[in-house]
Amino acid sequence: MLITLFLVAMGATFLFRNPHRQTGGDPWPFQAYMRRTMEFRNSLEAILADTMEIRTARVEEGGTLGGLLYQTGIEGSRYLSCCELFIDSLGWTSVRIGDTLQAFYARDTLFEVRGIPVNRRGYFRILFDRSAAALEWEWVPEDNYRRLRSVTLVVSSSVWESIAGGGVPRDLTPTGHIVTARDSIREVAYIKSFEDQLANRLFVYDIDFYYDVQPGDSVWVLLEEVRYPMSQETSFGRIIAAKYDFALGGMTEAIPFFHRPDSIAPAGTAVILDHYHRDGASLRTMFIKMPVPFGRISSEYSDARMHPVLGYTRAHRGIDYAAPMGTEIYAVGDGVISFRGWSGGYGNLVRVRHVNGYETGYGHMSSFATGQEVGSYVRQGDVIGFVGSTGLSTGPHVHFEMKKNGSYVNPATEIMPPANPLLDMQLQQFNQQLPVLESTWSRMAGGCLPVPEAEADTSGAE
Repeated sequence: MLITLFLVAMGATFLFRNPHRQTGGDPWPFQAYMRRTMEFRNSLEAILADTMEIRTARVEEGGTLGGLLYQTGIEGSRYLSCCELFIDSLGWTSVRIGDTLQAFYARDTLFEVRGIPVNRRGYFRILFDRSAAALEWEWVPEDNYRRLRSVTLVVSSSVWESIAGGGVPRDLTPTGHIVTARDSIREVAYIKSFEDQLANRLFVYDIDFYYDVQPGDSVWVLLEEVRYPMSQETSFGRIIAAKYDFALGGMTEAIPFFHRPDSIAPAGTAVILDHYHRDGASLRTMFIKMPVPFGRISSEYSDARMHPVLGYTRAHRGIDYAAPMGTEIYAVGDGVISFRGWSGGYGNLVRVRHVNGYETGYGHMSSFATGQEVGSYVRQGDVIGFVGSTGLSTGPHVHFEMKKNGSYVNPATEIMPPANPLLDMQLQQFNQQLPVLESTWSRMAGGCLPVPEAEADTSGAE
């Protein structure tokens, strides 16, 4: 009986069921949901507008930080806290035309203050509780991301003009055009950074950009830029790889390789980017010749020199480079800062220890670079201080000296050894990465990249 009842039920279900529909059910009311979402958002904004108020003040000619605070209704203990925190703790010591202050109120109670400098990317923030005490304060940087871009240039009269004509990104400014004074300043800064890295960092040892550059030379560059979505602006980052093809024949390359610094770098030093020739030889020598750009030699290395301050003859174990007060002083090679402070007649002095027994010294500085201390690892070309006239000095200059295995040597006549080439495992990794880099770079450039003639001949033979 149970089996019979089960079969009867199955049959009734089959006979009287509704036919299956391929598109059963009502369509999803997308527009209705969107309308309800918009209504909810508008309602939420209305609630926030009723409970939160943002008061904004902008610096005009002769404006002050105190004036901004008063304009946004900040008074009493909150006023004093803002002044103290902005100036002493956050370092916003002076305001400029265009700087902005925003005060956020919830039901007439201040809970946040933002200082937005016009020349920096981000803002200062101070948070308050209901008792008018400051809870926290910080600098909030503007969000950004990095991107790669391929640039191909043909030199007409100079590298600067070539970059200005074809190397500046279209989205450098929010409008895509150079309209305001700020846009012009940013364009010049972009071109200068581009040219400086190309001419004064990558190819400074291989190309004389005063005499070697000719019309018709071609330059291929793979560079990294920083994009700021909030302000819709782009800034120059660094050159990843570059090729310079001379119209009269010949080519030089800067191939990137990320690796850890030399053996004297402190433990935990980050991976750095260096550039090499195709065979793994470094583009750099171990040292650059001068610690200041375009410095004038005011006193040479000598075993007997009349000291301009002391008035008697003694050895001068270094070279003095005269330069305007405040000129940047560069580390001539990679190394670790071994001394940084006041040293008698040297005034403010920095010493850097390098590999192979070398040590360099830089004296009479007006001040030191920020973010460095004894034990800091510095790269060749990093700013370590600024030209001054401290100690026994008659004018602004930097005293530059060099030691090898503890003995003074003349930096002008010392044969500078080449920087270390890539060897063994690093060279193997470099050779494996090179075709991948050039393949990706070719696709970004929209065509095949040039290669040195010897490489092209070898490829053709195979």
